[in-house]
This record gives sequence, C-alpha cells and structure tokens, in this order.
Amino acid sequence: MKKYLLFVVFMVAMSSAWAQVPQFSSANFAGWIYNNPVIYLNEDNILANRVVLYRTSAGQDLTLTSPEFNCSAGRSIDMNVTWITTQWKDEQFDKSKVALTAALLDASGAVVDSVTYEFDSISRTNHVFFSLEVPATMQHARLRLASWKADVNSSGAVRQMTASTTLIGDVNLDGEISVADVNTVLFVILGIGPDMTNGRADVNHDGEVGLADVNRIIGFILN
Repeated sequence: MKKYLLFVVFMVAMSSAWAQVPQFSSANFAGWIYNNPVIYLNEDNILANRVVLYRTSAGQDLTLTSPEFNCSAGRSIDMNVTWITTQWKDEQFDKSKVALTAALLDASGAVVDSVTYEFDSISRTNHVFFSLEVPATMQHARLRLASWKADVNSSGAVRQMTASTTLIGDVNLDGEISVADVNTVLFVILGIGPDMTNGRADVNHDGEVGLADVNRIIGFILN
C-alpha cells in the first residue's frame, strides 16, 4: 500500500509540473534573472518600471529569463505579458523598434521556439499574448523575454507575466482533444465563435486561424 501511495504521489507531482511554469510580478520573481547588474529584481524596481528590455549603445541586450522548469511533449505555453513604457509620447520614441520577443530555451540555453509581438498601436500599459510550443523531446526549459530591436528611447518594462500550459489542440480547454475542438476552430473561421486569432485556435502558430489548424487537430485525434 505504501508503494502504491508513493507512486500516486509521484504521478500527481509529475502531472502538476505544468502548473509550475514560472510567473513574474512584483511579488513573484524568485529565480528570475535580469542581466542588468545595476538593477536588482525587487518589488520597488518592478513597480517603478526599471526592469527594462532593450539593446544598449554598447550592444548588450537586456533580457529577463525564468528559472528552469519541467516540461514534456504535446503542450503549449501561453503567456500574458504586461509591458509598460513611460516614453510612448516622447518624440524620440520609435514604435517600430518595440518588438517584444518570448523564447523557449532548452537546458543548454539554446532557443527551441520563439515568437515576436510587433505593436500595431501602443500606450503606457500594454497586454501582450504569446504562445510557444514545446518540442516532443524536451524535458527542461526556461522562458526568456527580450526586445531585440529597441534602444534606450524605445525601451519598455515588464511589469508581470502570467503563464499557463495547455494541450496543443485543446482549443476549448476541456482537457482533451476532440471533435469539439474542431468545431470551435470552425466557428472562429466562420466568425460565429470567440476571437482566438492570436490564441489557442491558431494551433499551428502561423498567425491566423484557418483550415490548416483544423487539419492539425484532426491529425491529433486520428493519431
């Protein structure tokens, strides 16, 4: 009985590992790395928007990297990032330079998936949605946020990042991949369902919701 209980505890721990994707905020930044030695990650600096992401005049890219976490195949990581700039009305501010990038890093630090959000419009507080796909062989990962094109005049600060994981293809979030997910995507395509263009309905991450996403879900079901 004890061996059985230990096995159950182990399986619960493994299944809940996905709930432990690192979050970032003024109250939750343990283990995160900000590669600017002048600014420390603490509540005051986060709330004061000092955790900025941009490329310095010396060519250094200021980035924010999460602690390592466990992962496995067939999942996607969905992130909502609150990105703030106090310079958006300045004459020197260049919106074209503000392209926020999220990357999934393997245990060696190599990028295995990344996505860049380019701002059509911008204000002081901006909410950005990212989705990254976890490769089949990946066991451990980190998340990294950067703004490679930005300079000091177009920099922004990450106020918080909330992340969750879902099965790739589980568009309606019912815990499984089925015909119901196919129907949900079809409703989006027909314009009679919720707008998930930049979210879960874009299963193949090509930036739009179309029949390619339907076909991929059907492939998941048949396999």
